[in-house]
Amino acid sequence: MRLHRLTMTAFGPFPHTVGVDFEALTADGLFLIHGDTGAGKTTILDGICFALYGAVPGFRDDAKSLHSHHAAAGDGPRVELDVTLTNKRLLITRTPEWVRPRKRGTGTTRETAHVEVIELMPDGTQSFVTRDHREAADLIRSEIGLDVDQFCQVVLLPQGGFATFLQASPDDRQGVLRRLFDIEIFTRAEGWLADHRTRLGQRERAAVGEIRDLTQRFAEVVKAEVPTDLDKPDSLGEVAGWASAHRKRVGELVERLSGSATAGAAEEKRLDQVRQAAATLAGQQREHRTALQQRDELHDRKPERDRWRRQLDLAHAAAVLRPYLDQVDHRQKNLELFRRRTIDHLVALPADIAVLPDRTGPAGTVNVADLDLDALTHAEQSRAAQLHTTQGAIDSETRRTALLRQQTTLRKKLEDLARRSEKVNTSLAELPVEHAEITARHEQTLAVAAGKNAAELLLADAQKRAKACKRRDDLVGQLTAAEEERRAATDRHQAAEARHLDVRRRRLAGMAAELAGELQPGQPCGVCGSPEHPDPARAAADAVSATDEDHAKAQAGMRLDERRAAEVTAERIATQLQEVSEEIGELTAVQAKAAVAEARKAVRTATEAAKLADELGAQLKTITVLLDEQHDESATIGREESAATAHQDALTGQITELTATIDAVRGEDKSLRVRVTRLTQEIAEVKAAANHLGQWQQAAKELTDARLQAHHHLTMSEFTDAAAARKAALAEAEIVELQERIDTFDSEYHKTTGRLQDPELLAAAQQPAPDVDGSETAYQSARRHASDLHAQHELALGQRDRLTQLEPALADALTRWSPLRADYETANRLAQLVEGKSTDSGTRMTLSTYVLTHRFRHVVTAANTRLAQVTANRYLLRHVTESDTGRRAGRNGLGLSVVDAWTGQDRRPATLSGGETFLVSLCLALGLSDVVLAEAGGTQLGSLFVDEGFGTLDPEALDEVLDTLDGLRAGGRTVGLVSHVAELRRRIPARLHVRKTATGSSVAVEVSAFD
Repeated sequence: MRLHRLTMTAFGPFPHTVGVDFEALTADGLFLIHGDTGAGKTTILDGICFALYGAVPGFRDDAKSLHSHHAAAGDGPRVELDVTLTNKRLLITRTPEWVRPRKRGTGTTRETAHVEVIELMPDGTQSFVTRDHREAADLIRSEIGLDVDQFCQVVLLPQGGFATFLQASPDDRQGVLRRLFDIEIFTRAEGWLADHRTRLGQRERAAVGEIRDLTQRFAEVVKAEVPTDLDKPDSLGEVAGWASAHRKRVGELVERLSGSATAGAAEEKRLDQVRQAAATLAGQQREHRTALQQRDELHDRKPERDRWRRQLDLAHAAAVLRPYLDQVDHRQKNLELFRRRTIDHLVALPADIAVLPDRTGPAGTVNVADLDLDALTHAEQSRAAQLHTTQGAIDSETRRTALLRQQTTLRKKLEDLARRSEKVNTSLAELPVEHAEITARHEQTLAVAAGKNAAELLLADAQKRAKACKRRDDLVGQLTAAEEERRAATDRHQAAEARHLDVRRRRLAGMAAELAGELQPGQPCGVCGSPEHPDPARAAADAVSATDEDHAKAQAGMRLDERRAAEVTAERIATQLQEVSEEIGELTAVQAKAAVAEARKAVRTATEAAKLADELGAQLKTITVLLDEQHDESATIGREESAATAHQDALTGQITELTATIDAVRGEDKSLRVRVTRLTQEIAEVKAAANHLGQWQQAAKELTDARLQAHHHLTMSEFTDAAAARKAALAEAEIVELQERIDTFDSEYHKTTGRLQDPELLAAAQQPAPDVDGSETAYQSARRHASDLHAQHELALGQRDRLTQLEPALADALTRWSPLRADYETANRLAQLVEGKSTDSGTRMTLSTYVLTHRFRHVVTAANTRLAQVTANRYLLRHVTESDTGRRAGRNGLGLSVVDAWTGQDRRPATLSGGETFLVSLCLALGLSDVVLAEAGGTQLGSLFVDEGFGTLDPEALDEVLDTLDGLRAGGRTVGLVSHVAELRRRIPARLHVRKTATGSSVAVEVSAFD
């Protein structure tokens, strides 16, 4: 990194634009930035850091604003740095966030931070790079290789930061080193190993759980206790042997029970055969006795069987005669049926057809010979002739009907024409009046609609003023709240300021005691110079420290910032309220709302009038068209009425002529069709009566033939008359049932006789009765015994099969657990090692802390290279893990002591004098800078700034320090010193003088020859 030029405007103590030409200052490789206290020397370094990273070192970055308090209110802060980073020359421009006055009105507004990076090309042209903060930060970080903390520690050796790092506790020193060195990969390694151990532990515990579960199930099968201490690896190794022993015992039990079960089954089979033989013999004897009894019973029932046989034979004979007797009955029923139907039809004939001798006499005494058959023939012929004549007249009636329909249609048409004529006449009278009325309304609405644009402009203005009224009312409430907050912030600031002044007064009052607290035995007093301190001042009960004063000052500053922010807010709201009030004057919200409503009503009225005007114009066009159409319609109606009237007169004459002809043929019937229907129906009734009469005559003949045939077959049977035959007849179901009884009797008789002749039954009847109960009891006892043995054998087999399944699963679980356990133990040892908890670790440090410790050793080594030079080999730094009091320096291993070659003793850094502290701290800072740069990939930074501390050195020590810095310059680095020590101004010819005045600071480059 090579600095060319720094330009600052309204930044820190510099109200105007100042420029620092580093090209002129760095010609010799060493330059001095000097000036009075508070002039702004450190601000030069702040400007460099801010231009690169958008932040300033240390606590100054917490300031509310970097804007110069000496600058005009409208002049914004700006920093511009011309710098070469690696092979790129960049022009970086940054502005921090600041508060500026509003361009219009009063009040302030906040400007956000901006950045712009431009690359300056070798040919003098410029190339835009970025205006994005993130992209700019990534670019600077990649080019320099350092973040802001590393840059401030390596390039801008901070004011007071040397001694802080030297005298820091190991924990604080670790925090600084963590920010400077990238140890994220080691931290991630620690986390990964811890997570890996956790995952392996979970898997190992899951495997142990599976083994425990399988062992529990194994123990449940063999009814044994689960081995204890399953969580211990040694106990898990013995589970396989335990399972194998139980499986072997169950196998031996299965073999023993198998033999016993086989013997028990054989005994059961033998006794079952004995039991079955006894039961068979007893059954045969019982069957022989039953057969003898059944044979005797059947012999006693044989007469009943003979009666069934005789009844069945008579039923079969009656069945032969039954069809002939049934035929006679059937023919007799048909004769009566046809006679009744024929007489009913003859009675229903018209009165002029007299076939029956007497219509009112009893119908049961009428025979065929009593009927007048010729009357039927005559009636049919006369009605057929009348039907023919009537059908001929129907055509005339059809024509008359068509003419009547035409007459009706003409009548309706004339009625419709009359209604249309009346409607047309009405329209012709009303439409001219309506046209005149609509024309007048159309002209009025056009006049109202013409003011729509003006009404809309008035509405827009009224709405704008109404919004302004609402804004004014809102701002009044906001201003009241802002004023209350401003007064409260003022009270808090005054109270905090009073507290600060009180604390400062009490500290000044106890300053003697504070100085006495810093006295060391044998060391000179900083006030009187005496090494003896016989009566040091003591602190009062209410004494306060510098920390208390700093805290009170910070609180007062914070309350001041709050007060200023509240004042800015109140002023901003007041300005806005004034602008709005000037715009609307004394207009109230109610008046504005009423004006908006009135304007909106006017716009709505004009809009509705325009719409109505369009509608009325369309109505005028429609009425004009309707008037023309109504005149045409009136002429058409007149022509149609004349034609329809002439046609109606012609139809009336034709209808009168046809009606006379039809009435002559119709007679007394209502119409010709009614007459045709009546005649057709009467002819059908005459034909039906003749047909039924023929059926009656045929039924009488069939009855006579059936009676002759039945008498012939009855004389050839064994029955004396038809009544006896009907009595002996049985239904088919009764015949079947009777035959089944006879067959059942015969079958049982033959079956019983056959059983009694069976040789086995005869042999069994000769033997003594067997002991059935005894053989059954012996068999049941043997069966239960065999069943028990079989159940025990099956249970043992089930156990063996279950163990056969569980043992491989258990062995597999143990096989899978063993490498998991080994992996977990390895991971646990590694995790404990990187966590600093392992007994194998001599340092008891975490991995990341160990790496930091290793880096710190390099820092101490690099620092000692320069420290030996500047202290004439008196002092060296020693990296320790134990403090000189014998207590542990902490598990971070970042303890530090100073070896004094003159005394041969280790000293704590706090025991060094001010000058010695500066020398040691400077060498430590330079060593830290070298190691950080090496860790950043060997990044070459051409500039180094050292801020203050030279006032504590004697001339010889100052020479040694300058020689050391010359060594840095000889290595190609430009060194800038920040100090107000006059001796340095004499020794360093290239200087940047920072001058302060009441109106702000300025800078000037000074180059002179050596004295």
